Amino acid sequence: MSEWQQVAEHIAARWIILAIDTLLVAFLIYRLLLLAKGTRAYQVLIGLLVFVLALYLSDVLRLETIHWLLDRMTTLGPVALVILFFPELRRVLETIGRVEFWRSSFGVSPEVEPIQRAINEVVNAVQQMARDRIGALIVWERKDRVAEGNGVELQAEASSPLLRAIFYPGSPLHDGAVILRGAQIVEAAVYFPEISQNPDIPSTMHTRHRAGIGVTETSDCIAIIVSEETGQITAAVDGTWTQNIDADHLRRLLSDLLTGEARPRILARMMGTALSGVRKSRIERKAAHRAEEKTA
Repeated sequence: MSEWQQVAEHIAARWIILAIDTLLVAFLIYRLLLLAKGTRAYQVLIGLLVFVLALYLSDVLRLETIHWLLDRMTTLGPVALVILFFPELRRVLETIGRVEFWRSSFGVSPEVEPIQRAINEVVNAVQQMARDRIGALIVWERKDRVAEGNGVELQAEASSPLLRAIFYPGSPLHDGAVILRGAQIVEAAVYFPEISQNPDIPSTMHTRHRAGIGVTETSDCIAIIVSEETGQITAAVDGTWTQNIDADHLRRLLSDLLTGEARPRILARMMGTALSGVRKSRIERKAAHRAEEKTA
């Protein structure tokens, strides 16, 4: 083998290693962006990109004072980010350490049958609680972990009788949320530290609804809320909500989001209904405000 052939093989091997290295880095960045999407961390990433761009432009345009200030901030930035976003960083590390993260990354979907069975149990429970005017908040995890050990640990298979027993007014666990992970109920009587401050939430939706919508604003979970006043079922995803959803639509929505059997038109229609409800509430508030002004 001539020296030229050896050099060519060495270069080819080096390029293959570089390509693998680049693909691995791109894959990790892509997965981290998916984890951060829809959370506060995603907004922070956008802010960091703007900061880096401003630092670069201040250097190119020779804005020495601004560049000096921005450069000094870079020394304290990492420490400040770790302090401010410790829960999000912990959630990312926990997610990376779970088998489901890598299974979903390589297209290996979880078993559909247990989850579909749990969906039917949850829908049946919600339907009966809505009929009996029993308030409930059920939060179903997807990729982001919501349960942090703040409630009562159960680790029980999801079933309609168990859910109705938990939310029965005489139960010590009825006040708070139930967290589902896969086909299991992992915690009950969970209280979320923050509730949604979205001004578009109607006045008829109180603390339970705001807590359910709020948790979907910071994670990719699904919240199902039953109103004890009206018996209406509300489903919330990504900070948007659909009021007065029926059992069939709720079952489809949960199947689409939890088993990966995506039906984009159904989801778009349901989210469109949610957004139209938000727009309708705005119009109603404006009309009520105008009526008050006329009477005054």
